[in-house]
Amino acid sequence: MERFVRRIVGGGVGLLAGLWIATLSAGWSVGWLVGTALAVIGLGGLLAGIVEPLDV
Repeated sequence: MERFVRRIVGGGVGLLAGLWIATLSAGWSVGWLVGTALAVIGLGGLLAGIVEPLDV
């Protein structure tokens, strides 16, 4: 499997998991912070996977 596909899929899964955790946790709790961090990292992986085949 291509590296950019793995980044897109992994980033999407991380983004969804982070949003799910942040939604189910109370605001500004440890769980909410972990979920938010996971969502941001997942978004970064998703964007990296999209930009990689563009040769920017």
